[in-house]
Amino acid sequence: MKTPQFSGSKLPPSSEYALILGAGATAAISIAAQQVAVATLPVTTLVALGLLNRYRLDQRLQDSETEGFTLEESTPRSAPATPQRVTAQPRPDVISARPQTAAASARFSDQRHYIHETLATKLQAKADFAAVQQASLQKVGAYLQQIRQEKALSLDDVYQQTFIQPYTLKAIESGNLKQLPEPFYIRAFIQKYASALGLEGASLAADFPTL
Repeated sequence: MKTPQFSGSKLPPSSEYALILGAGATAAISIAAQQVAVATLPVTTLVALGLLNRYRLDQRLQDSETEGFTLEESTPRSAPATPQRVTAQPRPDVISARPQTAAASARFSDQRHYIHETLATKLQAKADFAAVQQASLQKVGAYLQQIRQEKALSLDDVYQQTFIQPYTLKAIESGNLKQLPEPFYIRAFIQKYASALGLEGASLAADFPTL
């Protein structure tokens, strides 16, 4: 026999069969209470009674759904989670960068101090060398002036022989480095001046130090 299906049912077929047979058995027990023998009822009668009770159950379910009592509305809704307050924290890379910045500043300070010391050393060495040149030039210049005067020669006379300007010859004799060119040219002038006076110009010019 083909079992009819209810369009409003939401249960699987196996559950529907079990529900139908249970409803039929319940109806049979009720009839037995009314002094009707269960054995005299055919299977078709049990199925019909079960279908009737199943139909009544579906009607009650539909009525309850129309009244608005759904599963979602009956379930209590949980309150929305309160967002946690996040406090600003310094980044680890910023914290770790502070000692490195201090170390870099210390290294730069050391380098700057080293540069100042090196520059001061060079300036001091240059000043010391200039003092040595000054003393040597004064000694050589005084000697050349003495020889020139002994030979009764003027600065113009020496100029005619060497073509060295008189103010340059005078600066050599007075040992004035500020009025003379580079040390290389000073040594060349001394050599030429001494040679014009009949002296050993190369050895006398060697007494004036150059770098």
